[in-house]
Amino acid sequence: MPAKIALSSSSRRTSEPLISDLMQRALATPNLISLAAGFVDQASLPVGAVLQAASAMFGDPVEGRRSLQYGTTRGDFLLRRRVVSLLEQEEVAQPGSFQDIVPRTIITTGSQQFLYLISEVLLDPGDIVLVEAPTYFVFLGILESRGARAIGVETDEGGLRLDALERTLEEIDARGELHRVKFLYTIPEHSNPTGLSLAPERRGPLVALLRSWSKRQRIFIVEDAAYRGLGFDGVEPPSLWSHDPGGETVILARTFSKTFSPGLKTGFGVVPQALLAPILDLKGNHDFGTTHFAQQLVERVLADGAYFPHLHHLRQVYRRKRDVVLNALDEHLGDHEGVSWTHPQGGIYVWLTLPEGFDTGRDGPWFPRCLQHGVLYVPGAFAHPAEPSRAANTVRLCYGVPGEAELSEGVRRLAAALTECLDPVA
Repeated sequence: MPAKIALSSSSRRTSEPLISDLMQRALATPNLISLAAGFVDQASLPVGAVLQAASAMFGDPVEGRRSLQYGTTRGDFLLRRRVVSLLEQEEVAQPGSFQDIVPRTIITTGSQQFLYLISEVLLDPGDIVLVEAPTYFVFLGILESRGARAIGVETDEGGLRLDALERTLEEIDARGELHRVKFLYTIPEHSNPTGLSLAPERRGPLVALLRSWSKRQRIFIVEDAAYRGLGFDGVEPPSLWSHDPGGETVILARTFSKTFSPGLKTGFGVVPQALLAPILDLKGNHDFGTTHFAQQLVERVLADGAYFPHLHHLRQVYRRKRDVVLNALDEHLGDHEGVSWTHPQGGIYVWLTLPEGFDTGRDGPWFPRCLQHGVLYVPGAFAHPAEPSRAANTVRLCYGVPGEAELSEGVRRLAAALTECLDPVA
């Protein structure tokens, strides 16, 4: 009989990613329209810009060989300087005014690696992370692996509610657990899954609130700005990070996956000085540094200016797709009592709410009926932490991948399945 395999506690805690199940269901269903996967628009991927950058890179043998060699754990200096210049442009700051943060900037394999590194550096089993309810459900998987508790904080049309956050902190403090709270995780721009953004007037006070609650130890804010730059009017409020000029409270996580190309898997983070060495030590054990080839490509795309027209094009593409989804929801679900949805001003998600008590989960009546109709969504319960409770009547819809005709048809199929569930004899 084979010897028993003893897995680590982290491995035993980690369940199969929820998205894996949805992808398997998609593959098993012919002609399925998937409104589930948070992928980007296929037709808009920047083949021309990448080809031009790669051609220029390999047109110079010295630069070509450099791109094919190992880089550094912290990341290519030119790219780090370039992304800091990008932050200056976004925050309407004087050129050069942020250059002192270049040493605290780390290039990572997408923002997902950065989020894992932050969690690995800060979290022990039993520690607490505050998250928006709902939140990015893949991040909940990271917390599960670390053995941390995710506690949800109520949101509304303006994003995270500061009164709810303070009430949650008071409750945790009253239980004697404040020392276990390590950070707040938030997606302030065009959030995954709701598509909503944190109201401008809440941003500075949010940073100040977390500072005031750092009584025994620092409580950080992890600002996941994966969708920053995808606002449909091209104007976005100052980031949370900009409200922390000392760089002691806000940890900024960024990626080029949504704004340029996920295939390059290149992101970056700006960290407080106290976290820099621990993160680099762990990243060195992960990979010695993010792929140098991808870093060189991204640096050239930023340097030659190709990034910005591509971003402008993406905003137009996603705005049209957003309008298609909203119009289809209004046409097919507008008359259903108790049904509502968000109206995002950027990004690639719409959050759909069904009547109270209606179960949108995999074991509810609607999910299998939608599969029969050839449409797939993400049940909203996936995006809610176990504490304080999960919302069973919500859905995340993504308009990133399908074409406009598919989006309209997908919503029609959702509505047809819902009608059958609400009125089976119809």
